[in-house]
Formats: sequence, C-alpha cells, structure tokens
Amino acid sequence: MGETPFGPFFDGRLPRKGGGDRRTPRARSRSWQRSFRCRTSIPPPVDIAPMSRFDEFVALHESLTARPDVEPRRLWACGLGVAFIAAAMVFTWTIILRGLFGVPVPVGGSDLGPEHAAAAYAVCAIVATFQATALLHLMIMVAARPLRAFCAMAGLAVLVVSLLPLTFRGPLGIAAATGGLNLVGGSVIVTLLATVTAISLRRREPPPSPPSAWPPRLPRGW
Repeated sequence: MGETPFGPFFDGRLPRKGGGDRRTPRARSRSWQRSFRCRTSIPPPVDIAPMSRFDEFVALHESLTARPDVEPRRLWACGLGVAFIAAAMVFTWTIILRGLFGVPVPVGGSDLGPEHAAAAYAVCAIVATFQATALLHLMIMVAARPLRAFCAMAGLAVLVVSLLPLTFRGPLGIAAATGGLNLVGGSVIVTLLATVTAISLRRREPPPSPPSAWPPRLPRGW
C-alpha cells in the first residue's frame, strides 16, 4: 500500500509511474522542512495567554468611554454660587431699568414697587438656577456627553423663557426688555454652570496594565 502525504514515513516525494518503488534512499527531512504537516501534530505553546495582550487596550477603552465623575457637593456648591450671582444681577438690572429708564420690568408687574419687583425677579432667578443644576446633575448621571446635552436642553429653555414675555398683554417695550433680561440672565446661568462643571469633571484613570505575555514562548526546537 502506497504511502499517503500524511504518512509517518513520508519524505515529501511521490512514487514514480510504472510501478515499483525506485526512490533513492534519502535522509528524513526535519519537521520544519516538510511541505505537509498535520495541525494536530503541532505541540501547543507553553504558558501562552492569547487574550492577555489585549488587556491594556481594553483598560484604555473602558477609561475613555466611561462616564466622567463629579462630586455632587461641588456641583451643588457651584449651583448655589451661580444662583446668588444671577439673583444679584437680575436685582440690580431691575432697579436700574425701573429707576433710571422708567421701564417697569418684568412685564405684568407694573403694580409692584421697584424693590418688590426686583426681589421677586431675583427669587425666580434662584429657582431657575437650581433647576438648571438639577438638570446638569441628571445629565452627568445618564448622558454619554453630559455637557453637550445640558447646553442643548438649557439653551432651548432659555430661548423659550426669552420669547415668553412677548405673549403677555402689555406694552411691547416692557415685554422686549423683560425678554432681553431673561435671555442675558439665562445665558449667564448656563455658561457659568457649564464652565465650572467642565473644570470639575474628571475622567477615570485607566488601571495599571498587567504584564504582557506577548510574544509567546515556544518550545525548544521551534
């Protein structure tokens, strides 16, 4: 029975035609010189962890895609400070517009005195700032890009609040002044919150990379 290419004593040369085995004696070739070699006959490498060489890449990917962390105390302290800034700005501009220019802002509050109108407007600014801080905290917890989502949603809210006074019944000048004051105050609140939060956000540091097992150690003779 003729030898097959995968036989144990096959030396890489096929028998000649015409019958008979007229092959010249030849030394057996080495294992790495054979053209045909069964994969099951290859011994497994020693101490190889094939997936361990990707551990460093996986750790880097997880650190880059993880949601940024922020301390809630720092975030709400920032919101409290921005609330006082917005309240002081709204209070001051209301007194200036009513006292110097005679514009009774906000629209619909003409019956109130300057101090009472300014105080009510300042309270509204504080409440709006706390709502914006709560929205920012929620976006940090659930959104992949919290600052981008917060700026988009808060900007839309500022635009709505700026156009809302134009729908009230009253002089157009008072409504426009109220809308402009809402636009400036809302923009200041959103800008300060986004800026301070961007500075406070911190990315998770990637864990130390494990010792690499690559390239593998092969048996002797390979």
